[in-house]
Amino acid sequence: MKEFFGNIGAELKRIAWPTDKEMKQHSTQVFLFMIILSLFFFGIDAIISGGMALATPDAPTFIPPFAEDFDFEDFDFDFEDFDFDFDSYENNGEEDEGAAE
Repeated sequence: MKEFFGNIGAELKRIAWPTDKEMKQHSTQVFLFMIILSLFFFGIDAIISGGMALATPDAPTFIPPFAEDFDFEDFDFDFEDFDFDFDSYENNGEEDEGAAE
């Protein structure tokens, strides 16, 4: 076991760790590439959305059809009224044998 951990230490010493300058440079490159890709996909999405809006002018673009008639102020969900049998769920819907006794 001691030899195993000694080998790990030897392997860690062989790793060429990046310098602070290299880390900053690589992090900047990743960040810029992420921004470029985000802008690219935003542009593609805008082009496709605009094309779909031109092709189907009567269709809603950002609001799902069901949301137009849905009154969100009347939506009230009380978790206390939510009845869920956790025991049957854990037993794949089978009755708990110990509960019947």
